[in-house]
Amino acid sequence: MSPEAIEQQAAQWIVLLSDPDQFTEQAQAEFTAWRAQDHRHEAAAARMEAILGTVKALAGQASAAPGRCALEAGLSAKRKLLRDWRQGMMLLVWVLVFILPILAWLQPWVDQSEHTEAGQWRSIVLEDGSRLELAGASRVKILYSEQYRDIELLQGQVRVLVAKQAERPLRVLSSQAVSQALGTEFIVQEAPEGTVLTVLSSRVLAYPRSRGPQDGRELGPGDQVQISEQGLAATRHTDVHRTKQSWDQRQLVLEHVPLTQVITQVSRQYPGKTRLNLQGMEGLRVTVVLPADQPLSALALLADLYPGLRVQESRSDGLRIDYRP
Repeated sequence: MSPEAIEQQAAQWIVLLSDPDQFTEQAQAEFTAWRAQDHRHEAAAARMEAILGTVKALAGQASAAPGRCALEAGLSAKRKLLRDWRQGMMLLVWVLVFILPILAWLQPWVDQSEHTEAGQWRSIVLEDGSRLELAGASRVKILYSEQYRDIELLQGQVRVLVAKQAERPLRVLSSQAVSQALGTEFIVQEAPEGTVLTVLSSRVLAYPRSRGPQDGRELGPGDQVQISEQGLAATRHTDVHRTKQSWDQRQLVLEHVPLTQVITQVSRQYPGKTRLNLQGMEGLRVTVVLPADQPLSALALLADLYPGLRVQESRSDGLRIDYRP
């Protein structure tokens, strides 16, 4: 069922149960059962009840004038208030019936973005029950339509745990790649060299964004691949348990990775200005485990491995990194 149809049902239930002439214990029980059928029902009902609570509070404030005359006027106005209340709730249903479909049609063009600051990690539950886990300094745009559940990765790294919905696939769109979920869990990282996809469970169809699924490759648990406009690189195999553990513990597990790439990735988690001079680091590669959300600690560990690496921090200049062999 579409989100707008669920909102309409929730509004109709609230109108019914808010009317003293129509409220019954049986109706209340049926409403409770409806809410329990689907997490989306519960969310829609909660939103309608929040609106109802606000209106009731305003009505209560408006009717709280002291004095005998006010009391008598309140008694005579009670029927009018109830009539106005019913009319208002029916107007709300009318808005939901006619306005929500228009909003749903516009939804794919609305900028619904989520982001994290440097060093901040965040978990987001989407309307379909899918969960996004954003690493630090990451940004996504959520573009759900009737055909696809698209997540556009604009920056950083995201772990996706997909709620099954066969008729509406979930895809992560990065600058150079499309990762379409055929299963439940994977990680996508946006990097200067291209998109890096790591599959944690089930399967993912990956292909260059400038092409199509016909040029794609289906990947399984533990598979990792870098994707660019030119195509997919050779598939590497990773340890799924270790990858999940390092993500949950906010760690960067690096094996034979260029030092220039590591410095760039770590510095993105610094909250202030950064000035990088990567000259002299060419050809150096790193195999190490670093804290993913503590850039200064990570840089200190790298400086122990490479004494020529100089890391300086000041309030005026921020973070400065260079290398002297």
